[in-house]
Amino acid sequence: MADSVSSARRSEIMSHIKSKDTSIELLVRRKLFSMGYRYRVNYKVLPGKPDIVFTRKKIAIFIHGCYWHGHDCGSHYAHASQSNKAYWGPKIERTKQRDQEHIQALETDGWKVIVLWECTIKRDLDGVVDTLITEL
Repeated sequence: MADSVSSARRSEIMSHIKSKDTSIELLVRRKLFSMGYRYRVNYKVLPGKPDIVFTRKKIAIFIHGCYWHGHDCGSHYAHASQSNKAYWGPKIERTKQRDQEHIQALETDGWKVIVLWECTIKRDLDGVVDTLITEL
């Protein structure tokens, strides 16, 4: 299926997609902060720059968008791209591979890694945070 907008317009649209401080990250961070937890954000020292890091407890939390990280959850957040499949398929597979490399590197260094998914956060934020707190 051909793209319905010009390449210049597509480039402009894609440039507005953020890689940090996304709405789902902010939901989790605000909830944790309001409960008295303090953390580092996008900690560049660690592989993959985890979204939330508790340095003293050595816990790294990644908050993944279902589409961008290839989550096979069946929700509408994880739809497969219908345009330019030759580009998006390998790109998302490489993202999944890179995620696993980062998780493995962190676990090798003694970090506990938690991955939170967009669909789960949007469905049940309180449940996700309650589960997260038990891990802390």
